[in-house]
Amino acid sequence: MKTVIQTLIVLTFLCSCGQKARQQEPEIQVVDKSQSESPLIEKFDNQIIKKKFGEELFKSILDTITVNNVNVDFLTRNKWIYRPFDNCESFLKFQENGIGVSYNCEMEEEYEMTYRIEGNKVFIAEYDIPHVDNEEHKRIKFRDDTYVYNSNSLVMVDSKMYNIGGLEWIPKIEVVIDYKRKKY
Repeated sequence: MKTVIQTLIVLTFLCSCGQKARQQEPEIQVVDKSQSESPLIEKFDNQIIKKKFGEELFKSILDTITVNNVNVDFLTRNKWIYRPFDNCESFLKFQENGIGVSYNCEMEEEYEMTYRIEGNKVFIAEYDIPHVDNEEHKRIKFRDDTYVYNSNSLVMVDSKMYNIGGLEWIPKIEVVIDYKRKKY
């Protein structure tokens, strides 16, 4: 009788262990599944964290486009438009004498600009008369931008901004700024 009781206890114990093991199997699968999916989540998170902007974005643009040459006639005989969003159209107007106008639809402001062509790059300097901290109403250069032509657009590949005190910085631009060519 003692042997029968011990056998029943052992069998009950083994059965309960088997049931616990079967109950834990789905949990193990869930853990394994989440472990196998976590690197994908990490990669996705890394892609978001590694979003390029500013100088890093500009360098990566040059790696992805074919750059074509431009000349003064080509710049002045075309209209150059950038749409940052619907119902907003910024533009660049080039004149033959190295000056022009830049219109920013987000600020609803026109700015004087000068430009020069060196090799396959167009260098544009924009000027404004700031209203804040500028009692003398001095005209200042507030940005220098560099563009290349990719057979469709003038694409910004470098930019520097300046404040009224002369402090310079590279803006943290997060999107490709390209002024599409429209023939006159």
